[in-house]
Amino acid sequence: MSFDEAASLICALRGRIDGVVLGGGEPFLWPHGLEKLACLACDMGFQVQVCTNGVNMPAGYERIEAIHRYILPLEAMDPQLHDSLRIRTGGGHHGIVMDRIQALANAGREITLSTVVTSKNIGELQAIAEWLAWQSLVGLKVHAWHLYRFLPVGRGGVPHGQELAVDREGYLRACGAVKSAGLPFQVLRRDDMTKASTVEFCWFEKGRLRLGSEASRDLVGPGMA
Repeated sequence: MSFDEAASLICALRGRIDGVVLGGGEPFLWPHGLEKLACLACDMGFQVQVCTNGVNMPAGYERIEAIHRYILPLEAMDPQLHDSLRIRTGGGHHGIVMDRIQALANAGREITLSTVVTSKNIGELQAIAEWLAWQSLVGLKVHAWHLYRFLPVGRGGVPHGQELAVDREGYLRACGAVKSAGLPFQVLRRDDMTKASTVEFCWFEKGRLRLGSEASRDLVGPGMA
């Protein structure tokens, strides 16, 4: 997607939704100026979030005013387990995420965290919850914690289905235990984002803008679709 195409999409969404999440893939690898696009969206009145793995964040990321919140992944408190679930980010990813969280906390910035719940890390949710509760007491501003159930679909999910899939009942029990802990921020259960009613997905594929539901196709102008 070019910058002009992304800007056209932002303009088309103006007045229809309150906030946008710039994601990917990895949004900081987009070659057309993520910060520039965030500034455009911010100037239009959107709340702007960036969902990133944290590896390629630019110098001074914690001071970019147009980005209101970062969404970062935390798969486990055990660094080896976390890194084993984030193999495409290279070794030491857990340490990178922790450094990003600390820098954002020092800057007084609010963050959202996400965990993909799999058969390997479902037992880690309680440890993450306890760590987040403690960090909230010492100044970390957590807006929400998203608990995504791993689904064995897509090019990344299908090859690891038998290894990582977690049954829905076990997932619901684990999420329920976390949600009942009384954490001082939202804990959001994300069973299946392909069926989300509060989130719309837009992406660019083979030269065309794609929208996640037929109901949103009126957002796309003649020059975009």
